[in-house]
Amino acid sequence: MSQIITGLDIGTSQVKGIVAEVKKDGTLSVISVFKQPMAGFRKGVLVDVEESTKVLHNLFVDLRKISKKAVQNIFVNANSERVKARVSRGVAAVARGDKEIQTEDIERAIQFSQAVKILPNSIVLHNIIKEYLVDDVGDISNPLGMNGSRLEVSTLIMEGFLPQVSLLLKTLERLNVGVGGVIFNPLAAARSVLSKKQKELGSFVIDFGASTTTLAVYEDSKILHVRSLPVGSSYVTNDIAIGLKISVEVAEKLKTSFGCALAKDINRRETIKLSEVDGKSGGEVSRHFLAEIIESRLIEILDLVAGELKTIGRDARFPAGAVLTGGGVKLAGLADLVKQELKLPVQIGFPNLSEFEILNPAHREMMDDPEFSVAAGLVIWGKTENETPVSGIGAVKKFLRNLLP
Repeated sequence: MSQIITGLDIGTSQVKGIVAEVKKDGTLSVISVFKQPMAGFRKGVLVDVEESTKVLHNLFVDLRKISKKAVQNIFVNANSERVKARVSRGVAAVARGDKEIQTEDIERAIQFSQAVKILPNSIVLHNIIKEYLVDDVGDISNPLGMNGSRLEVSTLIMEGFLPQVSLLLKTLERLNVGVGGVIFNPLAAARSVLSKKQKELGSFVIDFGASTTTLAVYEDSKILHVRSLPVGSSYVTNDIAIGLKISVEVAEKLKTSFGCALAKDINRRETIKLSEVDGKSGGEVSRHFLAEIIESRLIEILDLVAGELKTIGRDARFPAGAVLTGGGVKLAGLADLVKQELKLPVQIGFPNLSEFEILNPAHREMMDDPEFSVAAGLVIWGKTENETPVSGIGAVKKFLRNLLP
């Protein structure tokens, strides 16, 4: 029986998604790709159930027309500054007399790593394995079949704010859809855009969204840190509207059509006729001043990113540098500004489409875009969830079973 996975990236301004069928060889055959305006979310968090339900109801009606299975196994992103990450450890004595490590030993070690005091009003979203240690020897990715007396696992536990996650899931449940997993936004982005080599050398992904900027940091193929910052590209738009005394709608058009993240790249004499972006507007604005507004806010965001790297003692120590993704990276000059501020190699991250079979050229064109990194990562994660029973990500399924009636 074929399995269909839907990756649903719900953002503040847009909802994006990919529906794919898992073929026998593991390839993800793309059935549908979609993008439409979203409502009811702020800074990645559901705040207006009525507004969001209207949008999602119509979306799910359309998905059911494609296939009833398209709404039965949805992997959705969770994105909030209140998702906290911390390192935990679990230790288990190897049960067999010959000291050969079995699946049961690994599962017990993982369970012990979860036996920590949860933050108030929180729920474990992920328990991501960083490494295993056998008799205190670390850097082991899979200890199955090895010999030792003591098995230890180091994990990164991510806890979401229960009221926020519960509200999202109950809203989806009322719309009669099946949730296969809830994935923290930066993990989905990293799964889609970072290569094994980049994770091994040391790199991090910055996902520039409308109202959030998320971060996932890797080194020696291990995840070190994740964070969602409550500021994004819509804040740049708001600054433009205030600075130039224009509407938010016109400010967004100015940003996307004429904006630049580096003011030094723009001639001070260059002007923009507002009628070019809005027929109802008159007058001219300085393109250099527009760039100064944009650059100022982006530097503030990058200062927050740099602060996160300093908290783990890894500022400017990533040979593979920073990978930028999300809809906000389309702004001209952004990569150069990040390189300048963080003093690291920088590249734009596109979704890895090698795991997908894409027969429709229109689907390929939509997916081959940084703004689809999270949606692609959610689908890939959904397939991995079913392939890897002992991976530390089963906490999502357990969470869903416990939360929903």
